[in-house]
Amino acid sequence: MSEISYKSPLAATLSGRFADKAAIAWGRLRDHATAIALGLVVPLGVLALWSYAVQQQWLAEQILPSPLLVWETFFDLLATGELQRELLVSLGRVVAGLVAGGGLGLVAGLSFGLWRPLDIYVSPTIRAICLVPSLGWLPFFMLMFGIGEALKIILIAKTCFLPLMVASYEGLRNRPRKYDEVAAVLELPWATRVGIVIWPSILPSILTGLRLALSKGWKALILVEMISSAAGIGYLMMWGRKAFQLDVVFATIIVIGLVGWLLDWALLKSQMRATGWSFKAVG
Repeated sequence: MSEISYKSPLAATLSGRFADKAAIAWGRLRDHATAIALGLVVPLGVLALWSYAVQQQWLAEQILPSPLLVWETFFDLLATGELQRELLVSLGRVVAGLVAGGGLGLVAGLSFGLWRPLDIYVSPTIRAICLVPSLGWLPFFMLMFGIGEALKIILIAKTCFLPLMVASYEGLRNRPRKYDEVAAVLELPWATRVGIVIWPSILPSILTGLRLALSKGWKALILVEMISSAAGIGYLMMWGRKAFQLDVVFATIIVIGLVGWLLDWALLKSQMRATGWSFKAVG
């Protein structure tokens, strides 16, 4: 007599749920693997072209070092701890500049968005000053603050100020007015209205401005470190150029690009966690 297998409804339900979760997890893994593979196409293509150019001696080895030499130099800098030290100095500077300049920009943007007289009489002057490139302010800042640590922090802060000022201002001015109408109907207190209506509606714009400010601040940091600094990843790159060690220059360029990308990626993930609903709405 053949045995008849029997599954309870609970076991069947649990088995079905496990299969669905496994299918979803496999789909996500496949999508991530595809995205990573597609993202590596261009870097691998550049690496292949670089290796071929070195092999064919399109440029002298002193000008275009081989990828293998750059790789070895990168690990040598890691082994001595020099790369980590200079990178920590640069990260400390960019964080300090972002906090100072970004914080002031956030306050200024919210002030211009909430008080019309400030927006009319003060905002144009502030925008005009901020739109002068950081490199244009560098000689004046060097005369005012010298070439010490203050110069770097102030230049990064100036660079980070405008993106967050514009982001917070535009977030206030362009947010849906129906939120205010609902809050008025419910007769919410001002503090409650700010906490549960105004702030969540402008947070996506502010976080986007924060990403832009960090990107611009990172580039401004490398610029000022190359011009006037005795420490930092930009200084290390400039030292390699002066010593005509192009392998050091290429290694630091790659590190600067990767660290900048990782900082932006981390902020993007944080933004998606904090305001995931805004991404779903856009999609």
